[in-house]
Amino acid sequence: MARIEESVEIKHPVDRVFAYTIDAKNWSKWMSYIPAAEQTSQGPISVGTTFKGSSRLLGHTNRWTAKAVECEPNKSFGTDTIGPGIVMKEHYTYDSVNGGTKFTTIYDIRMYGLHKLSSLMVISAMRKELKKGLVTLKSILEAQV
Repeated sequence: MARIEESVEIKHPVDRVFAYTIDAKNWSKWMSYIPAAEQTSQGPISVGTTFKGSSRLLGHTNRWTAKAVECEPNKSFGTDTIGPGIVMKEHYTYDSVNGGTKFTTIYDIRMYGLHKLSSLMVISAMRKELKKGLVTLKSILEAQV
């Protein structure tokens, strides 16, 4: 299993960072490697909420499904995501710092089958894209009043 962990400090209130980052409609806006995502279950986001979407890395598009496994407002959010050849646990944390939010993303990734052969390249590409995504997220949220 591989782990990717990255953080960014955003000059924006925790509640607004939380609301923006758990909403699947926003994922493609700050994560360039996710061209499409949507919530597939009804109601407000909580443990058990389901999602589907696609990811594009290294020239390949893969479809995935996800289920929220933790959701503590303004504290943490996590999903279990399954796609072809990959199982990923995503964990977000939100901490108040310096009048803003420290947003941390952790991916625990397990690749199997033929995908395991390219795992080092995929993990490296995911890390690079996550870092870019956090810069984009910071930019988007800090531009909001």
